[in-house]
Formats: sequence, structure tokens, C-alpha cells
Amino acid sequence: MEQPLASTARACDRRGAVLNKIFKCRVVSQQLRADTWDQFQLDDILYSPRVPLERADALLAFYDPSEELLAFHGPKLWYTNEPSWHHHFHSHPVGKWLVRELDASERAFYAHPDATYRIPHATFSGTLSRPRVASVRRAVVATVNNFGGRIWFLKSHFRFRNRMILDRRVELFGQPDAWANFRHFPKLWIVRPPDNYAGRASPSDGNDLYGDKTIRFLSGYKVAVCLENCTEPYYFTEKFVKAVRAGCIPVYHAHLTVKNRFLSGARWIDPADFAFSPRRTIEFALNQDQMEFRSINDAWLESGILANTDQLKVMPKLHQIISGKLRNRECQFT
Repeated sequence: MEQPLASTARACDRRGAVLNKIFKCRVVSQQLRADTWDQFQLDDILYSPRVPLERADALLAFYDPSEELLAFHGPKLWYTNEPSWHHHFHSHPVGKWLVRELDASERAFYAHPDATYRIPHATFSGTLSRPRVASVRRAVVATVNNFGGRIWFLKSHFRFRNRMILDRRVELFGQPDAWANFRHFPKLWIVRPPDNYAGRASPSDGNDLYGDKTIRFLSGYKVAVCLENCTEPYYFTEKFVKAVRAGCIPVYHAHLTVKNRFLSGARWIDPADFAFSPRRTIEFALNQDQMEFRSINDAWLESGILANTDQLKVMPKLHQIISGKLRNRECQFT
């Protein structure tokens, strides 16, 4: 079915309403340091962090909440890929206002009820390469930088994930500054890294979210615990994909929408099949045929099912939305 915004854009073009005009879209993001980005042009829209808000035809905000989204009254879009529990939406002073004040068509995220504005979380960038080491240990790995904060045990999504990654059979890697503040439930006065923490981040942490260093590091392990930070509709990130690219047996738990949309044809070990017991789940995974999992999951990688989750496609999708908004506004004034 044709997307409404694309249809509107073509109708405006036929009437000549927006011919020979270059639109200026201001781009903002503190977290991603958008002010250091070079400006770029897609079709007839110039995207730039240096266009003043008062001279902008449109506004595109990446990731963190921005007061400019409240101040600007033209076509605008807030794109973020954080899960629904994130503080951006519940405790951030601007984010809470944005959730209440923005129209649904002014937000874009992975689970938007309107497919026009639903942009999957990126799971890779450009290529699904598989740089694997030759020697694989019969061991389990997890790489986690966010354990959930000082009251993680009260947050169901973190509590479930942490039960698995804190098992003594798992070699846990993550940012030392984060794990130094880990609180041991129920003895909350004990603040130190868990016993299975490897004492350092993985070699791939930081600047290699989708790259080969990450995959090569994981590939030295038979099993990877790659649980998401939460299980909710359409929330599917790079974690599972990295484990599969590395050739590991993935330990993963997926929402039904994720199974139906992204994981058709893939194979993994689901803790739900073992009453969420870390011991039973991990022991079962370690005893499976890794080559059988690799064969099935390599075919899944090659099937094309992940094509829409390429990081390089995010901006073109946002551009399509912004373009449609601008043309729709031009139509209203002609």
C-alpha cells in the first residue's frame, strides 16, 4: 500500500507547488552532537544544524528531547529509538512535555502505531559481515553496560535480564565505571561489580556498535546471552544480530511482534522454555550443536529479512517523512 506522505508529495509536485524551492530543515541533537555535523542535502531539502530555528522550514530532532520541538510551529519530527521505560519519556522535564504535546505524526520510533512513522531500531550498518575466529571456547559471554541503576531489582525488564547475565557460567563484560556501582540484591549496601564480571569492557565497546571488532570478539564463545533491555512490541536491536553474525548460539527472549516481524527463520534458546531458569537455560545452550545453529542463522542473515534495519536507511526514511510534511504544508497554502 502506498504511504500517505509519498502520495501527498507526488500530488503537490504535479501541481507545481514546490518546484524549484530548496527547503531548510534544522537538525538538533545534544547527545549525538549534531552541532558538529556537516550539512547535507537530500532532494530539495537541506539538512543543517546551523540553520537558525526562525529561518527553518522544518525541524528534525534526533534522540534526546529538545525544547526546540516545543518552540517550533512548523513541520517537525522527533526520532528516538529508546524503549518505552526510558527516562526521556517519564522523568526528563522536556521529554514529558513532548510526549503530551506532540502530535503522533510528529514522532518517529520503532513501535509507532502508524507504520508511516515506524522506523525499526538499526541492527547493522551497511553489511552483515561474519568475521569469526577459528577457535571457539565452550563458554558463555554477555556484554552489558547498563545494569538498570541502583533499584534495578524493582524494574521487571532489568530484573529478568540481570538474572541471566549474572549467572556464574557467564563471562560478563561491560564499562567498568558502570559496573563499579552495581548493588547486590538483597544486600543493597554492597556496591561492587558482580562476581562474574570480567573486570573490563569488551574490546569492541564504545566506537564499534555494528562493526567487525564486536563480532570477532563474540565469535570466540559458543553461547552469547543477548537479551534486550526490555521485551515490548517491535523492540529489536543489534544484540541478537551481533550474536548470530558471530556464530554464537543466542540466548534470547522475544516479544511476539519481534518473532513474527524479524525472527522468522532464525533459531535461538529462549529462557521462557526453561521457566526462566538461568542454570537450565545456559546448560541446555552449552550442550547444543553450534554448527547446526550457525547453519540456520546464517541462512536467516542472508534471507533479506533484516534489510529494513540497516542504519544507513534511517536517514532516508526520516527524509521521506519530513519531505511529505513539507509538501503537505505547501499544498495547504496553494
